Amino acid sequence: MSIRSGIIKALVILFLCGAIFGSAGFFAYRLFVTPKNNLKRAMAGPQPTRPPDPSIAEFERCKKTADAANPADGRAAWEDFVTRYPDSPRIDEAREALGDLNIKLFFSDAPDPGKQQYVIQKGDTISAIEKKTKVPSELIMRLNKITDPTRLHIGDTLNISRPDFSLKINHKTKTVMLFNKGKFFKQYKVEPWNAPPPKSTAPSSAKVVEKSAWKNNQRVAFGAKEYNDSGRWIGTSAAGYTLYSEGVEGVPKPQGGLGMKEEDIEELSTLINRGTPVTIE
Repeated sequence: MSIRSGIIKALVILFLCGAIFGSAGFFAYRLFVTPKNNLKRAMAGPQPTRPPDPSIAEFERCKKTADAANPADGRAAWEDFVTRYPDSPRIDEAREALGDLNIKLFFSDAPDPGKQQYVIQKGDTISAIEKKTKVPSELIMRLNKITDPTRLHIGDTLNISRPDFSLKINHKTKTVMLFNKGKFFKQYKVEPWNAPPPKSTAPSSAKVVEKSAWKNNQRVAFGAKEYNDSGRWIGTSAAGYTLYSEGVEGVPKPQGGLGMKEEDIEELSTLINRGTPVTIE
């Protein structure tokens, strides 16, 4: 073979190799590099506008309804919102509005399917009415705005409500939620939170085992003159999950517990009773 033909053959081989590897490089570039560059250009450019959250407009509609309508209609609007939009960025505001309306209607004289009437009989006392109706004395007094339980008049009519309350203590949101017959009723914030971490990811069950009042670091009995100015404890069967009045002088702090505003725990203590179910999650 002559030197010239050898050179030509070598050049042909180099040309073919260049064509093959060049094509491979081109396709590799198209396959791997081009998509990355396109992604970078897309990210650098204006981002597409997200569709508006439908719950925001619905929240404003519910707010207008609640402001303009009677309390019962406003409550129905907020109940619908809380049920339909549990993940809305306005859910806490909606729950607060619903809770305030629930409390207002619960303690009002407005007719309600959950309320009954009781006519005071001869010999009745608050404790005797509690035994007859199975409604706590403190709740009877607040429902009927009674300040002196010794002054009951035969023939007077009392409003009696038989709620079916339950509590849910939530580690993630640091809240205590009150439910009535399984429906959201009101949410309370906890600060500080000194409860132990949950033992598992599954919700655990407990119940209210004690309600107590404290003043000057001493227990105060219901009906005593110091009771109205006392701080409260709500003890549960779960260790470390006692609810207590935070920042109130003369109220001891339990070893591990959930601090609450004085007015919040006083309200909650009035509504629930020993045996109220508690879910911890």
